[in-house]
Amino acid sequence: MPRKSRKAPEKGEDPFDIYSTWDVRVARMFYWSFMISTGIIFGGIIVTILLAIDPKIWKAYAALAVGYQVAIVAGIITGFLLLIVLFYALFHGGILRMCRLLYKNRLLAKKYEDFTSLRWLMGITLIGLYVTVIALIIGLLPGGVLQVLADAWKWAVENFNPGHWILWLGFVVFLVVGFFFVMFILWNHAVYLVLRRVKRIKEEEEIVTEMKRESVQKMDEDARQKEYKKQTGKVATYRGRSTRGYRNWKKKMGVRG
Repeated sequence: MPRKSRKAPEKGEDPFDIYSTWDVRVARMFYWSFMISTGIIFGGIIVTILLAIDPKIWKAYAALAVGYQVAIVAGIITGFLLLIVLFYALFHGGILRMCRLLYKNRLLAKKYEDFTSLRWLMGITLIGLYVTVIALIIGLLPGGVLQVLADAWKWAVENFNPGHWILWLGFVVFLVVGFFFVMFILWNHAVYLVLRRVKRIKEEEEIVTEMKRESVQKMDEDARQKEYKKQTGKVATYRGRSTRGYRNWKKKMGVRG
């Protein structure tokens, strides 16, 4: 019997197909930033715990046989490797969830593709608003707050161990990434509130224009000429002939002849 030709396996729909390459890159950047900052925080916690362990425990560990020492270290490393495997297993889904958080429904976004300039203008406006609010908050802070912050920094320099500094760095990175993450969501979602209104106004204008077109199409020639003069302030005929402007206007209104 002749062999049947092989069929290429059907490729399932990729949920990332609805997002652009740029969308996925931004989502991946935020995702990795959160993961790195979280890793720094956990690293700071581990270092802080290790530094807080009683020296007697370290002496007890050093007194163990080499096999036990290796087993303890290997167990810790294996635990971290399991976490990494789990992380990579969830990576694909994590990026997808990040895309869904960051971006409006792609089908809805398609409706507003012709308003790209307005979207960027809104983004610049929101950045100006953020800067203004932050500046006002800083300006309204009492003078004593800066001194409190300076004293807190001096105390941290004098008392923090390496674990505390790593932990503090992780929290700062996490807060900075979180701030820009929230700002991006506000821009990418709130901008559609304005766009929706602009689109609605445009659609209403199109409806009014279409109603005018239908009304003009139903008029007789005399009424049509009067309507043209009413709308444009120009005469429809000159020396017994239709003007070019009138003929173009009729064509725009869908009037034949």
